[in-house]
Order: sequence, then C-alpha cells, then structure tokens
Amino acid sequence: MQEILNQAQSLHQQGKFSEAEVLYRQLQKTEPENPLYNSRLALILNQTQRAHEALAFISRALDALPDNPDLLNQGVAISTSLAENKLSEKWLTTLIQLKPNDLGLQEQLCGVLIANHQENKALALSKDLIKKSPNNANAYNLKGLALSRLGEVDKGYKSFQKALKLNPGQLAVIKNLLIYGKGKKEPLLDQLIPQLERQLMAPSQAPAVNMNIAYVLSMYFEKLKNTDKSFYYLKLGNDINRSTYEYSHQQTSNQFQALMNTFSESLKVEFEGKGAPIRLEDCSPIFILGMPRSGTTLIEQILSSHSLVAAEGEITDLKDNFEKHTDVLSKELPLSAKVEKCLSIAQAYLDGVRARQTASFFTDKMPYNFMLLGLIALTMPNAKIIHCTRDPLETCFSVYKQNFSGSHAYTNELSELGQYYLEYQKMMAHWETLFGTQIYEANYEKMVADSESEIANLLAFCGLEAEAACFEFHKNKRAVRTASVSQVRQPIYKDALKASAPYEKQLLPLIEVLKN
Repeated sequence: MQEILNQAQSLHQQGKFSEAEVLYRQLQKTEPENPLYNSRLALILNQTQRAHEALAFISRALDALPDNPDLLNQGVAISTSLAENKLSEKWLTTLIQLKPNDLGLQEQLCGVLIANHQENKALALSKDLIKKSPNNANAYNLKGLALSRLGEVDKGYKSFQKALKLNPGQLAVIKNLLIYGKGKKEPLLDQLIPQLERQLMAPSQAPAVNMNIAYVLSMYFEKLKNTDKSFYYLKLGNDINRSTYEYSHQQTSNQFQALMNTFSESLKVEFEGKGAPIRLEDCSPIFILGMPRSGTTLIEQILSSHSLVAAEGEITDLKDNFEKHTDVLSKELPLSAKVEKCLSIAQAYLDGVRARQTASFFTDKMPYNFMLLGLIALTMPNAKIIHCTRDPLETCFSVYKQNFSGSHAYTNELSELGQYYLEYQKMMAHWETLFGTQIYEANYEKMVADSESEIANLLAFCGLEAEAACFEFHKNKRAVRTASVSQVRQPIYKDALKASAPYEKQLLPLIEVLKN
C-alpha cells in the first residue's frame, strides 16, 4: 500500500491529477475509513473543482481524526467554499479549542456565525476581536455586517466606514458600503475604484480575487447608472465564477423530473385513499418559496411582523431531512412505503424546527423548497404554501447580479440561467395541477402596485388577523440574512420593477431562452 501511496503522491505533485486520483481511489476502496487516503482524495477532488464530492471524503477523514489540525483546516476550506456553514462552525470551533490565540480562526468563525443566523454571537465575537486587535479591519467589517442584519443599519455603516479607513483595499468592506450606503457618497471609495480597475486581471492574481473585484466594480458603476461598464464587469465576474465549477443542465432537468415523477397523481391518490396514514395536522409552518430574488424576503418580512409569526429564514431543514431518504425517488419502492417515508421526513422536519421555535407560526423561506412542494402539500396539508413570483426577466437578471455563495451553479451563464428558469416553471405548473388550491401566489409586481390590498390578502390566506405592524414591515428589527437585506429595511419601492430595461441588449441570450 505504501508503494501505491508514494506513487499517487508523486503523480499528484507532478500535476497528473487523473492518474493520481485513480490510485487514491484504489487505496480508499481497500480501507474506506483511512483518514490519510480520504484526505488525499478530498484534496485532489477539491483541486479539480469537485468540492461537493470532496466534502464527503474529508468528513470521513475527520470522523477518524476529529482533532487533527491539518484535516480540520482542509475541512474548513472545503465546507466554507460550499457554504456548508454548520460543518464550518463545528470544525472551526474545534480548531479554536486547539489554537485559542489564533485570531484569524476567530475571524473565520465570526463570519460563519453570521452565515448560520447567529448574529448576536457574531457581534459579541467581533467586539472581542476589536478589543484584542483594535486595528483589525475585518473585525469591524464583521461587526458592521452583524449590526446591519440585526436592523442597526446606521451603526453597521459606521463600522464599514471604519474598516475601509483601516484597510482601503478590503473588497468585502467596499461591497458592504455599496449595499448599505443608500446612495451615500464615500470620497475614499471613489478614489479606490480606479485602483481596483487597474488591479483587475493582474497576471499573478487569483481568479477568486478578480471575480470579487469585478462584482464590486459592477455594483459601483450600476449605482452611477453607467450601464455599459456595470454589465461589462458583471459579465466578467460571472464568467470567472462559471469557469471554477462543473455544471450540467441535463442533470438539473433529470433531478426535477425525478421529483415530479415521484410526487405524482398516483402518490396523491395513495395519500388520500382509504386506510392511508393520517397526515400531519401541524398548521404552524408557512413555506415561502420560488426562485431566488422573486420577493421571498419581502413576504417573510411582512409576515414576521405579525405578533404570532416568527421568521426562521432560509433554513435547510427540509432538504437535509429529505436527503436522508432519497430512496423515496426509487421507481421500485411501493407507494405505501413512499407514503411512510414522506411522513417520516416531514415529522423529522417539524420536530427539528419545533425544538427551537415556540411561536404559533413560523416562516421557512428557503426558495428552493419549490422542488419539495409535493412533499409539503402531501404530508402537511395544513401548512401554508406561498409561491413568490416576479417578472421572469427581472427575476433572472437579479439572480445574475448576485455573487451567490454555495450551490447556485446555474446562475453565472445567461443561457443556463434561462434554461433553469424554464425547468422551474415546468415544475411549478406540475404542482399547480396537483395542489393548486393549497398554493397562494404572491406576485411582486402586484405587491408594489397595491401593497395594502396584497398584504391583507396574504394575511387572510395565512389565517392571520390584520395587524398594523405588517403594513409597516420595514420597521421590523428582526435579523435579515439575504441579498435583500437593505431593501426590506425600507417601504416598498418601485426601483426594481424594470431594472433590466437598460441592459436589454446585453441580456439577449437570456431573453431568447425565456421566449422559447
């Protein structure tokens, strides 16, 4: 085995990744729990843009050696790149226990805590970091982000300003100033932009840095209404991003079709037939779903302003529980067994959320739950399902403008984005046919045109008495964690209705797909 390992490592060092991978897999197959074999295989998979596959192997390595600093660092690098923030938090916490004086690790943990919806913990940690290191620009940036998500936008902005003065070149700070600035002029920021334009695409610069610079420049020129420059940098950022991973639209299409084949008329009949198991009666969940950037955060902000409703945000509980029982998609599994598995998934979901949630109702605004709408409708008939819709072109353009973290692989190329949207529409049409009476459509354009009536209709669908706070949702101080954080701190505005109009020429590849 040692001879094979030496050969694999030699090939790896020579950059012969395919040959090295074959040998690593051969070793790992002989000893599936061996931490060295798993970690080496994870490394080569991550280096060849297969981080999702790498995560499984580094997790197995850490199961065997949970306190190994090198494995922990490798695990954190992979999990953070995938926005698998629960794992990142777990491994960073262990690393910090091993290296309590490493402020860099504490900074990483602070960012992960924000991603894990633990803004108060992150705020406390950022303040502690500033005490230990008063000139730590990133600590001020993290403090500003935690404050802003907790509704303290003005205090957060001052932290961003402080961070920029301490480290003018920090891209995350510049991005946050642009997001939360509400059009404020920042002389130092204006001075930095030409420097960033010169810095972009420097020969020795990592692609990730170029990508982030491009996104920041696009945001800056968009605010100046310089559409040509804004889109040039936006496309550049997306092109760089797209070059870093593999994506197959056919795989997405197959996945969607498998879900529709499973959650079908025949399974619905099985649920409703004589002697079928009793479905879950819990009426507390309010699912807010649809495409990202379709208004899901706005709807959650409105509903969570109600005294009986708590916001869970973009939680992955339903997906996580479903992924433990993906055999429910098997064509060989009898319908009766599928019913039992579906109920088990839904019960585990409810138990998990209820363990941390005491409100009468809670919102789950994971947009991608649209894929699991059939599961929701069949197992939790009393749950409220709100489908957020928006003009297709505006939705897709808004998605294209976001430098999403984690698994949003379809977003960086206009044609692929349009194809994904059409698959989403096809799936939603399937759900409407089967469960139309259980689904409420919350349309963004209608909400903007007549917010008072639309909010009243929304509350009525959810069985909630109208409360004044719901009509003044922008005053709600709850933590908001999505790209819409700055918008929902304001009353409804019309700026985003035709945001794509100045970019019609550049968006032709997307428009053509959507037309078809």
